[in-house]
Amino acid sequence: MPGEALPSLVAIDEADVGDLGVVRTSMGAADAELGRSFDDFYRTSWGAMVRLAHAVVGSGSVAEEIAQEAFLRVHQRWGALDSPYGFLRTVTMNLCRSHLRREGVARRKAPSAPRTHLDEPHLDETLALLRRLPFRQRAVLALSYYADLPDAEIATLLECKLGTVKSTRHRALARLREELG
Repeated sequence: MPGEALPSLVAIDEADVGDLGVVRTSMGAADAELGRSFDDFYRTSWGAMVRLAHAVVGSGSVAEEIAQEAFLRVHQRWGALDSPYGFLRTVTMNLCRSHLRREGVARRKAPSAPRTHLDEPHLDETLALLRRLPFRQRAVLALSYYADLPDAEIATLLECKLGTVKSTRHRALARLREELG
């Protein structure tokens, strides 16, 4: 959650934690300016990354954890990044992929996982269908319709060809139409 301190495996002095929970190290004047721009980047990008991760993994709490881990990784490389937002999206999608793989293994071992219920029945049904889609289909739909990214950028993020993005979207939508209609 924005504004909460990051979990840590080591003790961190209160003076080393910024207003957004980002751990600061001793910095010179130029590095301090970079730290402030990371805070701004965090503030402006947090919500979008949580929403994107939520669209892919289907859980708000997991999406927040994934976004937090992604921001942590961006912060570690902050000075060396040419495109922090692009790197952030890539890390977020990779973390979503890893989570869904682990979830799939756990689901195969324990098939009676609790089901999430929403207030509106049609949303509950749609989310259940989306969760049954393979990662790439789910990711393409989330990046296309939720993050509103062009196909070329989706192909780069998912490390596949442009034609694969288009055919994956087509198959995913066809499967959703078939199961919903």
